[in-house]
Amino acid sequence: MSIPKPSSTIFLLLALVTAALSFTANASECVGNGNLSVYWGEKSPEEESTLDFTCGSSGRYTIVILQSLIVYDNGKTPRLNLGNHCGSAGYPCYNLESQIKSCQQRFKVRVFLSIAIDRTLSTTNSNLTASPDAAENLANYLLENFLSGKPGPLGNVSLDGIDFPDVSEGENLHWDEVVKAINASTTARKIYLSASPQCVYPDHYLGSAIRTGLFDYIRVQFFYQNRCIYTPGNPSNLFSEWNQWTKNVPNSLIFLGLVASPEVAGYIDYTPLINDVLPFVRQSSNYGGVMIWNRYYDKPTYYSVLLQGHVQRKCRCVCEGDDGFAPNGLYGLRSGSQPLSI
Repeated sequence: MSIPKPSSTIFLLLALVTAALSFTANASECVGNGNLSVYWGEKSPEEESTLDFTCGSSGRYTIVILQSLIVYDNGKTPRLNLGNHCGSAGYPCYNLESQIKSCQQRFKVRVFLSIAIDRTLSTTNSNLTASPDAAENLANYLLENFLSGKPGPLGNVSLDGIDFPDVSEGENLHWDEVVKAINASTTARKIYLSASPQCVYPDHYLGSAIRTGLFDYIRVQFFYQNRCIYTPGNPSNLFSEWNQWTKNVPNSLIFLGLVASPEVAGYIDYTPLINDVLPFVRQSSNYGGVMIWNRYYDKPTYYSVLLQGHVQRKCRCVCEGDDGFAPNGLYGLRSGSQPLSI
């Protein structure tokens, strides 16, 4: 048996160290389907923390959804309503500009804006329901004020995406046309689109928008609605509706929407969630992770802390040009990265 010469041994060691460092660098950027997203903005900083703390110091969310921008079906200019974070509702919230940029640049957290509707001002013959052109106007407003980096109600920000919730006037608001217009916009970066339907498939108000196939994420609300929420000892209703979503919306990442408070219908206790529910949903090829409703509930219960190590399904190396959040890892692939087992 020959013994390597000292010079050869040193060369081999250097090669191994170089390879290890290369692997470590890639592994440190390893992401996979299994993201934690959370809604933030309904309460005061004392009740749900500042945005900067939510993104950074908590260290567990990959997506934060600002709740919310109130839109009207009568053509009135939308207004922000972020609880007590910005003073009175409707006022600009320039103080969040630096926090949003900190989330995105420092903590690598994607920041979305959720849309809501003022139901008290809903009318049957309104500007927004009269024509898809009005929906395109709303899309342009979102693009100019929140997605372009130009001055807007949140300052000079480029949010990562828009979230469309399940609201009672969704079918009249032409969400499908808004989604198409945003998707067709010519921007230098990817703008993400997400929907947050209730758990029964298909969703009555978001159905037409979801059928466009343009949503990157679908965050299904498995709470409140008795037909498909978790029943202790019998998760069959939840599993059945989950399968409907993953089967019928194959090109979107599907998130399991959970409420973080035991006081709300549909709450799933930690033990059955870890042992039964998450192992089941993680099997789906288009599983995207868990959506937490909301930061106000999550802060005192530490619900997301308990889930943090159980949300990931798989992980792959993200090389230059890759996007680990995209459905099935197909968006932006330019470097031929390989699967990574962990």
